[in-house]
Amino acid sequence: MTSDLQFGFKKCTGCNDALYTVKSVVQHFISGNSTVNLCAFDLSKAFDKVNHYALFMKLLNRNVPIALLHILINWYTMCAAVVWRNNMFSDVVKLQCGFRQDGVSSPGLFAVYVNDVIMALSKSGHGCYFNNMFIGCIMYADDLLLLSGSLCDLQSMVNIYCDEFNKLDMCLNAQKSQVIRIGRSYRKEVNCISINGKPVQEIDFSFC
Repeated sequence: MTSDLQFGFKKCTGCNDALYTVKSVVQHFISGNSTVNLCAFDLSKAFDKVNHYALFMKLLNRNVPIALLHILINWYTMCAAVVWRNNMFSDVVKLQCGFRQDGVSSPGLFAVYVNDVIMALSKSGHGCYFNNMFIGCIMYADDLLLLSGSLCDLQSMVNIYCDEFNKLDMCLNAQKSQVIRIGRSYRKEVNCISINGKPVQEIDFSFC
């Protein structure tokens, strides 16, 4: 099981549910004459950088059946690849990290791999709450969105995100990440949200 805030590739939920959740939170805040700050992230080469051994430890901590864990360990430790060029194959290269992006099991395993990031955010006290329920983070596979009524809280959430993903040897791409403000204060000039000291572009949408 993974957080309900991870909507990617789950039974009976999907992209429409994630969009509906975001829309409901935004409407709830702007109906109270507040401003919602959203930060959409690009996670660089997410599926390619999954550490297999870190994944196995997370599965072990979740009490995954040992037989299944052994299958996954054998499967991923035996993965290898070759490159075909100029009618010749390269030497065999052992793959020590990453998932097949078209693999049936990859999305579910990735959701488990990044679930601790969502849990860290939910325990931080930052972000949006809806009917006393934390709803400050929406994930769809490796697509990430943070929601906060405060820019200061949003920066704190970004810092938590960076710290947690650094533990997973992943990084957020500031150049492909964007901040959107919706509500009465959307025009107010603010200091930039930053990722590891690099500013995130703010998109000027004329919502009110």
